[in-house]
Amino acid sequence: MNWIIRLSERKDYPQLMAIENQIWHLGNTPQVTTYETVEDYQKQYTEGSQLVARAEESGEIAGFLGFHNPTGLTTHQKTWIVDVGVHPDAQGKGVGTALLTAIKLLAAEQGIHKLSLRVLSTNPAAIQLYQKNGFEIEGRLKDEFWMDAQFVDDLLMAYFVSRVA
Repeated sequence: MNWIIRLSERKDYPQLMAIENQIWHLGNTPQVTTYETVEDYQKQYTEGSQLVARAEESGEIAGFLGFHNPTGLTTHQKTWIVDVGVHPDAQGKGVGTALLTAIKLLAAEQGIHKLSLRVLSTNPAAIQLYQKNGFEIEGRLKDEFWMDAQFVDDLLMAYFVSRVA
């Protein structure tokens, strides 16, 4: 399947919000957040702060990748934190890889050196996706979260844009 990757627009918010509200659970995030209205979603994500993957055939949004600097510090200007979400019906169909490929290109164009993310150790499919796309584990916060009656590690992963092959 072919995916069209572009920056988010306001018209995408209803579909993005629906995906967000559907995909998050305690197996992949330490706190499930749901959005009641498009306005609530817009407060969290401004236009252009995400990449969206649209199916070429149907035009439906299959996934997103948010990106932003970790802080407002000037010293963080060369780092983006990323978060990825893919609609359950589109998982395993190349959406995550297409989004990660696109963010690496955008980061290189923007002079970004490092892409960072955090992923729970209870999410092996996501860890595998990130590693397949060149992300490496930089650190492990052991027993960081108490979830579903067990401790869960938080993995810190990174991709160094300057190492693009």
